[in-house]
Amino acid sequence: MLKFNEELLQFLWQHKLLKPLPLITVSGKEITIVKNGELNKDSGPDFFNAQIKIENVTLVGNIEIHIKTSDWLKHKHQQDKNYDTIILHVVYEHDTDLEQNQNNNVEVLELKNLIAENTIELYNKLNTSKEKIPCANQLTTLNDLKFISWLQRMTIERLEGKVKLTGEYFHSVKGDYTQTFYFILLRNFGFKINSLPFELLSKNLPITTLLKHSDNLLQLEALLLGTAGLLENQFEDKYILQLQNEFDYLKNKYRLIPLNKEIFKFSKLRPANFPTIRLAQFARLINSKPGLFIAPYNFSNYEEIVLALKISLDGYWKNHYNMDGNTTLKDLTLGLTSIENLIINTFAPFYFFYSKRTGKEEMNDLAIELLNKCDFEQNAKTKLFQDKKAVLKTAADSQATINLFDNYCAKKACLKCGVAASLLK
Repeated sequence: MLKFNEELLQFLWQHKLLKPLPLITVSGKEITIVKNGELNKDSGPDFFNAQIKIENVTLVGNIEIHIKTSDWLKHKHQQDKNYDTIILHVVYEHDTDLEQNQNNNVEVLELKNLIAENTIELYNKLNTSKEKIPCANQLTTLNDLKFISWLQRMTIERLEGKVKLTGEYFHSVKGDYTQTFYFILLRNFGFKINSLPFELLSKNLPITTLLKHSDNLLQLEALLLGTAGLLENQFEDKYILQLQNEFDYLKNKYRLIPLNKEIFKFSKLRPANFPTIRLAQFARLINSKPGLFIAPYNFSNYEEIVLALKISLDGYWKNHYNMDGNTTLKDLTLGLTSIENLIINTFAPFYFFYSKRTGKEEMNDLAIELLNKCDFEQNAKTKLFQDKKAVLKTAADSQATINLFDNYCAKKACLKCGVAASLLK
C-alpha cells in the first residue's frame, strides 16, 4: 500500500480524482465543490480561490490539505494569519477536532474512503516503474486528444525554458536584439558538436563588425575563420593565403583575439558538418541576407526562412571542406533537416522571446506555427514517445516530448504531469 503524502493528496484534489460519491464532512454536512481552487506552489494555503457550497451557502476562499487533521498544529498554522481565510480543511484521515476550525466554522472533509483503489494501484505502478517513461505501459491507452492537449502546454514550457537562457544573454548585451539573434543563430550553426566553440566565436566577433563587411564575402570569411583561429596554420592554397592576409589586416583594425582552434571538433563529422564549411555558409548568409540579422522578425513565415537558409557555396568552398587545397565531390549544401534544426532551435525561440519582450502576440503565434511546419525530430528521447503514440507528427510535438521527458519522466515527477492525471482518471 502506498504511503500517502501531501503532494499526492494535492494531486488527487487538483485533478478531482475522487470517487463520484456525495461529499460529507466530518460533522455530517454535504458539500459541493464548485471550484477546487488553484494550486499554490509557495508558502500559505495549498489552494487559492476555491469555491464550495455547504447547505446552500456559497463560500469562496482557500483550502488546506493534510494527511491528518492534527498536522495543522504540527505545522503551526494556528499561528499564521495566512490560514485565517480557510473555507475547508481536507485531510486523508481525521484524527482530532481543532478548536480553530470550530471557532471559524471550518468544515473538515476526510478523503480516506473517497479514493478509489484502482487509482492508488495505478499510481503505485507509475511510482515504481523501471521504464524510462514511467507510464510507458499505459500510454497507448490514453486518449489522443488529451495527450495532445498536454503536449501543447509542454511545447510552450519548452519555449519558455529557452527564453530564460536567451533573456540572460540579452541583458548581458544591454538589450541588443541583433547581437542576441546572431549569438543564438551562430551557436546553433555549430549544431550539437560545435555549439560551444561557435558560441564563443559570437562573443569574440560581434555582429556589428561583420555587418560592416556584409557586401564583401572574402572579408566575412576571413573574419569568421580567422577569429575562430582556423587560419593560423601554414597554408599553400592561394585562396586561403588571401584569407590569411585579409584577416591580418582586419584583426589589427578591430583588435580581434582569435580563439584556440583546438576547441573546434572535426573528428567523426561528415565533411558537410565541418566547422570550416559551417562558417563559410554563415559568411554567405550574412553576405546574401544582412537584413536577417538587422531585423529577424521581418522573416515572417516558414517558406521565407527556408529560402534564406538554402545556402549554396561557390568559389573555393564549392568543392573544398577544409584548407588543404584538396577538392571533393561531396555535397556541402545545408540540407532541409539542418535548416529545420535551425528554425526549431533559433527562429522559433527567438520569436517567442521577442513576443514576450514586446507584447507582439503575432510573433508568439509565428513561433508555434514554425514548429508545426517542421517535421518531428528523431532522437532517443522522442522515439520513446513516437513508438507509443502515432499522433506525433511535427516539431511542436517533438519539442513537447523532449520537455516532457526531461522535466517529468526522467525526474519521476508524475504528480506534476497532466498525462498521469488523465491516466489516473
